[in-house]
Amino acid sequence: MYGLIMTDQSMPKLKARYVPNNADERTSSIIVWLNKIEKSKLSVAKFLGKHPVPFTRSQYYLYNKKLRESGESGLHDKRSEGGNRKLSAESEAFIVGCVESNPDISPKWLQEAVNKRFGLILSPSGVTRVLQRLYLDKEKRTRGRPKRKDEEEILHNSCGGFEFIVALAYYLGWPQMTADAIKDAVKSLKRTKTFRSSDSYSDKKARDKLGRFTTQYNQREDIRRNRFESITEKRRQKNWKSMNVIRDGIKTIQRKSLAILSLPVVTMNGGIRTVDSALGQELKHFAGFDYKQNSLTKYLNELKYLGVSERLLESMVKFWSKCWGSEMKDLSHRSFLCYYIDGNTKAIWSSKRVKQNKVTMLGRVMGCLEHVFIHDTFGRAVYFETYSGHGPCGEHILEMFEKIEGAIEDVPGSRTSVTRVLVMDGASNSVRTLRAFASQQKYHYITLLDDNQWKERKIHSIGRPKRYRYGKATLREIVIELEDSQEKGYLVRTRGIKINWDNGKTTVLLTSLPMETTGSSEIVQSYFNRWPAQELQFKGMKSATSLHRVAGYGKQEIKDERVAERQAHATMMINKLKEILKNPLEDMRVHEESIAKLIPKERYLRKQSEISHGKRKLPEELMERLNSYGKKIQSHEREIKKIEKEHLDHFRLLRKHRREWLRLQGKETVYKVDVELDQIVTFHRVSLAHLYAYFIKHFLGGDLISMTNLLHKVIHIHASIKETADARKIILDYNKKDTLMMQKLSGAIKKINALNVIGPQGKRMEFSLETSLS
Repeated sequence: MYGLIMTDQSMPKLKARYVPNNADERTSSIIVWLNKIEKSKLSVAKFLGKHPVPFTRSQYYLYNKKLRESGESGLHDKRSEGGNRKLSAESEAFIVGCVESNPDISPKWLQEAVNKRFGLILSPSGVTRVLQRLYLDKEKRTRGRPKRKDEEEILHNSCGGFEFIVALAYYLGWPQMTADAIKDAVKSLKRTKTFRSSDSYSDKKARDKLGRFTTQYNQREDIRRNRFESITEKRRQKNWKSMNVIRDGIKTIQRKSLAILSLPVVTMNGGIRTVDSALGQELKHFAGFDYKQNSLTKYLNELKYLGVSERLLESMVKFWSKCWGSEMKDLSHRSFLCYYIDGNTKAIWSSKRVKQNKVTMLGRVMGCLEHVFIHDTFGRAVYFETYSGHGPCGEHILEMFEKIEGAIEDVPGSRTSVTRVLVMDGASNSVRTLRAFASQQKYHYITLLDDNQWKERKIHSIGRPKRYRYGKATLREIVIELEDSQEKGYLVRTRGIKINWDNGKTTVLLTSLPMETTGSSEIVQSYFNRWPAQELQFKGMKSATSLHRVAGYGKQEIKDERVAERQAHATMMINKLKEILKNPLEDMRVHEESIAKLIPKERYLRKQSEISHGKRKLPEELMERLNSYGKKIQSHEREIKKIEKEHLDHFRLLRKHRREWLRLQGKETVYKVDVELDQIVTFHRVSLAHLYAYFIKHFLGGDLISMTNLLHKVIHIHASIKETADARKIILDYNKKDTLMMQKLSGAIKKINALNVIGPQGKRMEFSLETSLS
């Protein structure tokens, strides 16, 4: 049979899988029982009911038929060879010989050859299944005409400019850093007793046979009730071994992290809900795999359960401090470095009573999450923390700096220690904050004094006027005394600078920097550089990376201690005032009871009356009775007011505390929003902002271009992609309307190609710009 097929020794040999076809114990057992039934005098039904026969009555007749028609071979179990098989061993051997002689042979040719030689009619899908069964490792044959080996596959990416950011991320090692932090968290989890015993928490109720979630599972009462519970509560009954991130390799985690990094580009708003839309298909270019919404949602949920945000933030500080290290050398000559403290408030629309704060962009007090950011001298985010409701400022900023001081302590090229100054807005200048800074020597502050805190009589001493070197104003050194509102009588003296602008406005700055080392003009300039250096960049960062969007959250019900204290105080004051007003209240109660008795009588008469042309119509006798009731009620009300006037202040306080007590009813608990998921997503968004800034600085020549303009002019450029076995060629469209940016992009392409970056597909990324057309 093989004599008709020419074998090419140069072709790779594919190993076929063969299935043995020998009689087994099952066949012998069936024959023995068939013989016993035939020899028995009992009917088939009675025999089967009396003896432990390993088959049913219907199977008995089937086995008898197969034994008569095909003999013993008809009883062999052929399920492992496939049900209803058309191919014999000889025809399978023929197919094996054909494929080994030519691995690229088409299923259509095999279909016709088997039909011509053996008379068997196989469908195209049947031939494909035979090949998949015989050759488990054989790659699927692509449809259409076979491509030449030198032919390149052409793909299209509507956001081709983002390939620069992906290449930059791999060059700097961001995916590797992120994956290492997550894997470290997984290793720490595997060493715990909770992980080893988590199998006992497996919940398969209302899931399908494969353990997947179903509609019935989501409608379970306990699932619906606990869906938005705190992650802390959910972790107690989590089956850790069911999470994919436990089994995922480093490369898979890198790709998924890149997909999360790309969300602000492929979804336009940073959310996951629109990943399955048209633009979301570009994930296959950025992450090396076309992830769906469900995959990314599960990945983020698993990171949330893992509690990896703290590790990611620690790694972020060290990573970007190392990447931006060369920039810090330019600051080695300065006497002090500024770090800007700023917040970002994001509204939460929830029917529950969650912690609240003023949401600036909406101009209202409501439930929210607040980020507290630390920015370096260049306005780049160094570190952040997320809080439910109002984020702690002031003295808590020093606690944040303690977590990152190891990464920011050294300035390359500086021969002496550099003083670090925290520039804060007016919301952070409480006396408690000034006291916290005075208790240490490592950090100084510059902050604005609110207008409502400024009084001339608070000045302890005032210096001579000096002109401001960098603007139109006159400066005067002052020493001002401030009182701690939380501790009456505690005074603090601090250095201040009074700024009298030439346009008539007055501003006062507070600082802890000593007068001998730092002049007033440098301090004023450092504070007002906050807008161009940090605020403006932070504004663009929010829009370009969707930093203002809430990623998702759970809620944990906690006791509101402030409300409990106010309720207790209101109750105490009510009881105290009732004791003071015991006699007046008793007198008032007599009049109120009299009024309560008269009101039903008055109402009864009103029901009998009619209103015509605005006048009440009632018989004269009844009208007199109605008027008398009204006069009596007014008389009692006058007596009550008379009693209240004798104790006017006490009654005013009693009404005030009663209103307060009623207002606080039902507010004994408040929901604290989980920040774990939001911190994980914000980590990716801040990293994206760093990558944008790094690309602008080192590849576009450091020109003044905002992240929003970068998004419009570079990231959204369409690209054609040609892939070979070892290279991924990204050809960007030339924008004739923006020749200046195309010139800059040409220089950036030369720089990034020189790095020989290996991207997420495992291929070298090569960039080029399409030849401009006149």
